[in-house]
Amino acid sequence: MNLMRILFLTLCCLYSLRAQQDDSIKVKEEKITLKEAVDTALSNNPNLKTFVYEISSLEKIKIQAGLIPNPVAELEAEDFLGGKELSGIKGSQYTLSGSQLFELGGKRGSRINLAEKEINSAQGNYELIKLDLIAQVKSAFFGLYQIHHQIKLQQEFIQINEEILKTISERVKAGRTSPAEESKVNVAFINSQIELQRLQRNYSSAQTRLNSLLGTTGLNLVPSTNLFDKLFTPPDKENILADLYSIPALKYLSNETNFRKAQLELEESHAVPDLTVSAGVRYLNELKTNSFVAGISIPLPFFNRNQGNIQSAEVRIQQMDEIIRAQNLSIISSLNTSFNNLLSAHNNAVQIRESILPESEKAYEITRQGYLQGRFAFIDLLDAQRTLFETQTQYLLELLDYYDSLIEIENITGKTFIQ
Repeated sequence: MNLMRILFLTLCCLYSLRAQQDDSIKVKEEKITLKEAVDTALSNNPNLKTFVYEISSLEKIKIQAGLIPNPVAELEAEDFLGGKELSGIKGSQYTLSGSQLFELGGKRGSRINLAEKEINSAQGNYELIKLDLIAQVKSAFFGLYQIHHQIKLQQEFIQINEEILKTISERVKAGRTSPAEESKVNVAFINSQIELQRLQRNYSSAQTRLNSLLGTTGLNLVPSTNLFDKLFTPPDKENILADLYSIPALKYLSNETNFRKAQLELEESHAVPDLTVSAGVRYLNELKTNSFVAGISIPLPFFNRNQGNIQSAEVRIQQMDEIIRAQNLSIISSLNTSFNNLLSAHNNAVQIRESILPESEKAYEITRQGYLQGRFAFIDLLDAQRTLFETQTQYLLELLDYYDSLIEIENITGKTFIQ
C-alpha cells in the first residue's frame, strides 16, 4: 500500500514538473503583419546595417581623395669632416629647404570623382541588397503563414478522425462493426498526429528563419494577413516589362560603368607628370653668410606614360557593354518565367477555389452522412476526407506559389505589388 502511494506521489510530481517545463517552454505569441515584418528587417537586419558602414567608409575615402600632398622639409649638411681645408666643420654648408608637390592633369579632381562614383555604385548595390532582403522577408512571412494555416487544417483533420474513432469504437462495442474498422481509423488517427508534429517542426524552422531576417531571436512570430483570403488579379505584363532601364540591377550596372569611366579618367591624369617646387636657405660656415636656393623638378615621360593602366581601364569600359547586354537578357528571361509561373498559380488557385474545393467539400459531406447511415464503407469516407484535405492543402500551396512569383517580380523590377 505504501509502495503504491509512493508511486502515485512520484507520478504526480513528475506530471507537475512536466507541466511546469511545458509552461516555461511556451513563448508568448507575437502577431506580426507583413508591413511590420518588412519595416523591422529594414531597420534591424545586421547584414543591411553592415553595408551602411561600408558606404560610410567610402565617404571617408572621398575626404582623403580630396587632400593635397603634404610639403616636405629637408635639412642637408655638406663639406664637413673632410681633408685639408675641409677638416672639421670649417668649410661646411647647411641647407634648410622645403618642397611642395603640385599635382598636374587634374589628378585630385579625378580622385574625388572616382570616390563619388564608387559611393554611387555602393549605394546602388545597397538598394539591391535591400530589395533582396524585402523579398526574403516576404517569402519567409508567406511560407510561415502557409504552414500556420496548414497546421489549423491538420488539427481539424485530427478532430474529425477523433470523432470517427469514437463512433467506430461505439459500433465495435455494440457488435455492429468489425474491430478491423477501428484499427484502420486508429492508424489514420496516429498518422494524422505524426503529420501534425512534422508541420509543427517545419513551423518552428520557418519562425527561426524569419527571426533571423528580422534581426531578432526566439520570438514566437505569428503572421497576420488577409492576402490568403482573397486573390487579386495579377499585374499586366506590359506594366511589369515597362521601363526596363529603371530596374535596380541595370541602374547599378550604369553606376558601375560611370565608376569605370572615372577610373579611366584618373589613369589618364597619371600620364601627366607632377611638378615639384623647392626653396630654402643655405648657410656657409667658412664665409659666415647665408644664401638662398630654389629648384624645380619634373619627371620626363619618355618610357612610362601609364599607357598600360589606361588601356586596361578602356577595356574594362568595353566589357561593361557586354555585361549590361547579358544582364538585360537575364532579366527579361527571369521576368517572363516568373510571370508565367504567376499566371499558372493564379489560374490553378482560382480553379481549385471555385470548382474543385466546393466539389470536394460536397463529396466529403455526402460520404460522411452516408457512412453514418451505413451506406458507405470506411475506406470511402477516408478517401473523401483525404481528398478534401489534399485539395485544401494544394490551394494553400498554389497561393504560396502565386505570391512567391510576385515577390520575384518585385525583387527584379523594384516595384511593389504586395502591400
